[in-house]
Amino acid sequence: MGVYSGSFDPITLGHQNIIERASKMFDKLVVVIANNSEKKYWFDLKERKEMLEDLFKDYKNIQIDTYEGLIVNYLLENNLQIIVRGIRTVEDCGLELYFADGNLMISENKVDTVFLPAFKEYMHVSSTAAREIARYGGKVTCYVDQRIEKRLLERGKLYSPKKN
Repeated sequence: MGVYSGSFDPITLGHQNIIERASKMFDKLVVVIANNSEKKYWFDLKERKEMLEDLFKDYKNIQIDTYEGLIVNYLLENNLQIIVRGIRTVEDCGLELYFADGNLMISENKVDTVFLPAFKEYMHVSSTAAREIARYGGKVTCYVDQRIEKRLLERGKLYSPKKN
């Protein structure tokens, strides 16, 4: 069993691609929506969970869960051993290696990490970019699934710069 986590605010096409690919590697993949109380999200935890459940409802081996805290602790609490992480850039690689090493130390070598490189067409895709495009009512379907588009554009109106 593998675990893929993120804040998914919103879930992007890049996230979806990693989840779909990872779901083929494991009998069961748990997608954990992380919630950091220090972070300001566009979508609350319930909304983010609804989006992921809608996108993956036809995948029998994908389970959606939520967690507040260190993802390594989630794995330890649930007797799981593999974290799946996507890598888009060289910078991501360095940071993810740092986290993987930390997770190994914290877990006393019980939790390891598997890295999946992003497909070329998703290397530029991020939730931050999707939100910024939505703020201006732009074409977000290059970044998010069409089933997420309406929600994201509607939410973007709340964060749109005021017009003079």
